[in-house]
Amino acid sequence: MCVSENGIVGDDKDWTWVLDRPCPDCGLEAGAIMLEDVPGAIRAQIPLWPEVLRRPDVRERPDPGTWSTLEYAAHVRDVFEVFAGRLDLMLTQTDPLFPNWDQDAAALEGRYRELEPHDVALELQRRGASLASDFDAVTPEQATRSGLRSNGSVFTVLTLAQYLLHDLVHHAWDITHGRPGHERSGDLPPEPVVGANGAVVATGKDPADGGPGVVGAGSVDEGSAGAGQPDGAQGADTPDRQAEADEPAEAEPDKKDLPPIQRFAHRHRLAVGLTLGVIALALAVLFAVATPDSDGGGFSGFVTRWASSLCWLLVSAVAVSWGLRARRSTTNGLAWLGIACYACYLFFRAG
Repeated sequence: MCVSENGIVGDDKDWTWVLDRPCPDCGLEAGAIMLEDVPGAIRAQIPLWPEVLRRPDVRERPDPGTWSTLEYAAHVRDVFEVFAGRLDLMLTQTDPLFPNWDQDAAALEGRYRELEPHDVALELQRRGASLASDFDAVTPEQATRSGLRSNGSVFTVLTLAQYLLHDLVHHAWDITHGRPGHERSGDLPPEPVVGANGAVVATGKDPADGGPGVVGAGSVDEGSAGAGQPDGAQGADTPDRQAEADEPAEAEPDKKDLPPIQRFAHRHRLAVGLTLGVIALALAVLFAVATPDSDGGGFSGFVTRWASSLCWLLVSAVAVSWGLRARRSTTNGLAWLGIACYACYLFFRAG
C-alpha cells in the first residue's frame, strides 16, 4: 500500500478486472464466491490479522514504498467500515453514488504508523464480524441491487462483496507470500470456505507455500492490491480509536447450523429485535396502568406494584439492544438486571 506524502506511491489502477479473471498474485478468482458464501469468507479472513500484528517488525516497512504490516492491518480495519457503509447505501437507496474515499489520505490522517497493534487487531475483528453479519442479512433478491463508484464503475451487492473479498485476500498475500522473510513465518492462515455445493471455493496460494490459503472472491476497493488509491470507496472519515476497543467482538453463530426460527431471527435481527422491544414496552405500560395497587404498604408494596412493569421494560431494552447489535456486555447487563428485578418481585410477592 502506498502513501505519497509518506514515501509511498499511490496505486491508481482500476482493480475491477479481478471480478472477471483470477488475480495472478494472490491467485484468487473473483467470480467464484456466491452470495451465501460471503459471510463465511469474510470471517475466514479475520484470524490472520491478530497473528501478524504480533510480529516484532510490525511497524517496519519492507521498503520505503510499501506499507508495514501495521499499516496494512489499519487499512483492512477501515475497509470493513467503508464497505459496511456502501452495503447500507445499496440496500436503502436506489443506485446510490458512493462518496469518495482517499485511502492514502486516510492512512495519513489516521496516523496508521502510530497506532497500537493490539487496538487495531481488536477493532479489525469487531468490524469484520459486524460486516459478515450484515451480509448474513442480505437476501438473494437484494444481490442485484446496484451502486456506483465515483469513477463510474457499477457494482451490485454481490460484486461489491466479491471486490471486497479480493482486497482482503490480496492484503493477506501482501503480508505473507508477497513479503520476503514472512513466507513461512508461522502466521495463522484463515480457513478455506466451503461453498454451497460442498466444494472449497477458490483457495489461492497453498498455505504450505506461504500464501494466505483463503477463499477467493472479487477484489476490494479501488487500489485493491496495491497502494491506497484516491478513487471512491465509501466516504467514511478515519475512525477514532474507541475507548471500548479492548472488548472482543461478539462471535456470530454459524447460521447454517441454527434451527429455522433462530436462523430467521438472526437474518432479520433488527426487525425482530425492534418488534419484540415494542411488544415488551407495550406490556410494561399495560402492567403499569392495569395492575391494581398492592394491598401491602411501604417498600414491599411499592415493589409488587411496579416490578412487573420494570421487568418488561428491561426485556424491551434487551430486545432492542440485541437487535441493534450493541456490545454483548450491554445486552447481558440489561438481561441480568431484568432477572434481578423479577427475583425481587417474586420475593416480595411471596412475603
